[in-house]
Amino acid sequence: MKRNTVIAIVLAVLGLVSWSGYSWYRAHNALPQPVLYRGMEELNGDIRRLEGLKGSRGLSWRDSYRLAVAYIQKGDPGAAVPLLEDAARRHPGFSKTYESLGMAYFRQDKLDRAIEAWDRALKIDPSAEFLKGMMERARQRQEIFKRISALETELKTADSGWEKRFELAALYLGVKRVEDAKAELDRVVRVKKDSPLVYDAIAEANALSGDFEKAVEAEQKALRLDPKNEVLKKRLAEMERVGKGIKEGKDHMGGMSGR
Repeated sequence: MKRNTVIAIVLAVLGLVSWSGYSWYRAHNALPQPVLYRGMEELNGDIRRLEGLKGSRGLSWRDSYRLAVAYIQKGDPGAAVPLLEDAARRHPGFSKTYESLGMAYFRQDKLDRAIEAWDRALKIDPSAEFLKGMMERARQRQEIFKRISALETELKTADSGWEKRFELAALYLGVKRVEDAKAELDRVVRVKKDSPLVYDAIAEANALSGDFEKAVEAEQKALRLDPKNEVLKKRLAEMERVGKGIKEGKDHMGGMSGR
């Protein structure tokens, strides 16, 4: 075999090895891409697939990240946290892991940890400016919890009037402690039966717990007390729409709009 031919073959083999090595490196170091699920069936299918991999051969850090994100989208942040912590340990340079970890903590009201995770993400990727807004939201939520604790302590030792109880009920609604809010509103309405704000809050509490019949009834009382209030009219119409949809078995996933 001619010397030039041998050299060509060697170079071709080396090139193949080099390309294979690069392909392996790229496949094992590529960052996970965002996944947009088209519905719950597709989301649950991906969860089943990844859970199957976890049970058979274990998960790569990218698979751990993807499964965690799927859990968060399904509404199970507690299941996501250990997977994201595992992904962060194995590949600490991927900012999206810390973004998702912060969201999982935030949804569990572990606000100090959420802020810490988002701060870590920002240090890796300073362009993620929206995380500064999320951190501010977490700090504001911390202040809400502090105020709730102060009001609870105050109302245990002395009855400070309906205004403090109404404030506490509104804060409970803000953090989705609906049953606690209802209990406070029951106390408030006994002494304050002429306030549209009180009945509006009662309506919201019942809407959040899925009792739209009581929500509509309370909103109607609020509107009778303030018949020219366009905001109350809009809320009543929305509650009637959602309640009717539930009775007819229609999709009402749009739910109630925020205040």
